[in-house]
Amino acid sequence: MESFGPIAPHYDVLMANVPYDSWAGYYRLLLSVLELDPDRILDACCGTGTVAELLTVAGYQVSGFDLSAAMIDQARAKAAAKGLEIPYWVADATGLDLGQTFEGVYSFFDSFNYITTLEGFRSAVARVAAHLEPGGSFIFDLNTAYAFEAQMFDQRDRRARAKIQYEWQGSYCPESRLIEVNMTFWRDGQEFKEVHRQRAHSDEEVRQALEDGGFTSVRSFDSYTLDKPRKRSDRIHYCALLD
Repeated sequence: MESFGPIAPHYDVLMANVPYDSWAGYYRLLLSVLELDPDRILDACCGTGTVAELLTVAGYQVSGFDLSAAMIDQARAKAAAKGLEIPYWVADATGLDLGQTFEGVYSFFDSFNYITTLEGFRSAVARVAAHLEPGGSFIFDLNTAYAFEAQMFDQRDRRARAKIQYEWQGSYCPESRLIEVNMTFWRDGQEFKEVHRQRAHSDEEVRQALEDGGFTSVRSFDSYTLDKPRKRSDRIHYCALLD
């Protein structure tokens, strides 16, 4: 079963309570902390484009890509309905080749965890670097191994009043740092399933990949704060600048 296929038409309903405006605000806060003011930015693994829309309205020139064609279909339809000019592509982060560069790249909501090999993660970081202008920034978040160990993917909402009901069950392997999450959804009397797989990339692996990709001044934060990551941080934001 694919990831972000059957769920795509229902994704924004599922995520209705997510504070996307706070995510966009946090990105802008991190840019301020880094003393950066990019204009042209790329949303890596943009999903249905909600953050890209918020940043576009805020005055940035945003483009986006995602591996899921179904999610990109939703992003394009949403942008068109709102009269927003946001270029979107279907593309794989590990082999990204858009033929242009940007002043900043960001990726939110653990998208790079879905790259489930170290080689793939390193390749994606290198491809991001290839799409950045000198001095450009890469800001992204990752779920940690602690998030998987704490079973944070085990979730359910079967309330009768819920617009979309779901049950998720994760199975985590500490040796490989891989988690497989079996997801079942119900909406309007229909049931559909997805399987999502993520890898907990270690801090050492992340920093080495960034260094090898030409990034410097790597900083990390306990997500949505300006605090240093803690032992029990379930999500970490990394900020890196390209030489």
